[in-house]
Amino acid sequence: MGFFDFLKFKKRKAKNARTENTVRAFSESALADRSTRESYITSNCEVITSAEKQTLESRKEYEVVTSYLSDIQRIDLIPEDERQEINESAERIINLNKERLKMTHTPSKITMAQRLAIEESDADMDEEIQRIADSEAYKLMIESDQRMIEGERDAYDYEINDAVNRDEFYRKVMIIATVFVGISLIFLILVRGMEGMEDRQGLVLLVFALIVLFGGGMAAYFVVNHKRIEKELKENTAKLNRAIYLLNKVNIKYVNVVNMLDYNYEKYHVLDLKELKYNWKEYKRLLEEEKRFKKAEQLIEFYNDDLKHRLAKAGVQDCGIWIYQCEALTDPKEMVEVRHRLNVRRQKLRKAIDYNTKQAEQAMLQLRTFVEKHPEYEYETKMFMDRYRLTLEQ
Repeated sequence: MGFFDFLKFKKRKAKNARTENTVRAFSESALADRSTRESYITSNCEVITSAEKQTLESRKEYEVVTSYLSDIQRIDLIPEDERQEINESAERIINLNKERLKMTHTPSKITMAQRLAIEESDADMDEEIQRIADSEAYKLMIESDQRMIEGERDAYDYEINDAVNRDEFYRKVMIIATVFVGISLIFLILVRGMEGMEDRQGLVLLVFALIVLFGGGMAAYFVVNHKRIEKELKENTAKLNRAIYLLNKVNIKYVNVVNMLDYNYEKYHVLDLKELKYNWKEYKRLLEEEKRFKKAEQLIEFYNDDLKHRLAKAGVQDCGIWIYQCEALTDPKEMVEVRHRLNVRRQKLRKAIDYNTKQAEQAMLQLRTFVEKHPEYEYETKMFMDRYRLTLEQ
């Protein structure tokens, strides 16, 4: 391989390394560093444990929603005579609720669907609002982290491209200097052989020495700058790998928190936390007013118990929820809407389960692939996985 071929090879190697970073998202050479390797292993372990936790929570909620849908199927199969009695109890509850609302000084400023959604989680609503508030704040923090890390990634990208361009410039300068030195030496050799140059041999030798000195200086200048650029590329590539790995980790967290917020907004029929807080405040105001109507409450409780008893007799598992869904029992269109909302909630949960399952599988696959490629780090990998109660065989 000639000198100029060597320069082309180094340039091609730098470009290939840059391309591999964007495809593989993490440099194999970077894993030779212990701290980077530990970060890589722990990052994948954290992704697995976080995804499994999210999946477990989503599955529990998924089972609850599925149970509601199963109850709807059981209700649809209730014989007509029994269903008529259930509808009568539900109708009485609806009418009593309407009368109770008419007794209030101020009409409700929230829809019945919003009220029923809050009523279902009444006991834990303050904690629910705080959890959603924390999630929204966490989402903003993650977005800030994303912007910061993306800025760092772009900065390292720029540094790498700039280093490659400078190396290319020095390479071209070296080529020009080499051509100049070669031509100059050939010219001096020709001049030295000409007639009448015997008395000027000293001058020719001096010029010859200066040209050789110039060529050597240019070569040294190129080598020094080339080594410095190589060092910059190595450092910036490692930093870029770190930024990419952090960005991937943050993106996973962002998708999870957005999915969770989206699900809760759908669950409570609101657009954001501000609307939910307002609905919660309005709901509590309504409750305070309704406390003054004991008789109506007692009647509603009586028919609620009657409705739950009839539904339980028909095989419905969660009878209590239907005292908040009486309209669905008496109006087939409302039942279709309830079923639709439950299916939407289940689809969102399924999406969250699939996403987190895929993330956990991909993270585990990365750890297994890493151990297969680097068996010398198998013990170290298993040691870190043990801290998270993970194994490569699971």
